[in-house]
Amino acid sequence: MAEPTRVLFVCLGNICRSPLAEVIVRHRASERRLDGRFEFASAGTGSWHVGGGADPRSAEVAARYGLDLGDHCAQQVTVRRIPEWDWFVAMDRQNRADLIAMGAERDRVLLMRQFEQPDRELDVPDPYFGGGSGFEDAYRMLQANAVLILDYLERTG
Repeated sequence: MAEPTRVLFVCLGNICRSPLAEVIVRHRASERRLDGRFEFASAGTGSWHVGGGADPRSAEVAARYGLDLGDHCAQQVTVRRIPEWDWFVAMDRQNRADLIAMGAERDRVLLMRQFEQPDRELDVPDPYFGGGSGFEDAYRMLQANAVLILDYLERTG
């Protein structure tokens, strides 16, 4: 059996958007019986939260939809770790720019919402400093785009 395609979801601190994207896409992949074809993880470009759990507001939203972030442990993507991954899925344009600056190949860095409206570059806004509704909005954006990301990854592997 071939090695799984390694996909890293990336946001700023790895406690809000990227862990939520990781569990949503993993769940969708499992529903499509793609277990073993992909290896999903998440990381942040910053180091502030390394070793900590998911933001409680992200965990709460995930739980509301039957997903579990209880075992999440925030990590940081670094220049040294770039070669570990086949694909990067950035939550926003700044995360994408940071990944490319670290040496990720431009054509291997996707924006989470890039297939939603292909003529526009849409971000998943960071809900960290906002209220609970921002986490629900992030969940809805991630959920709506999970299948589009999976479709692309299946085609291009």
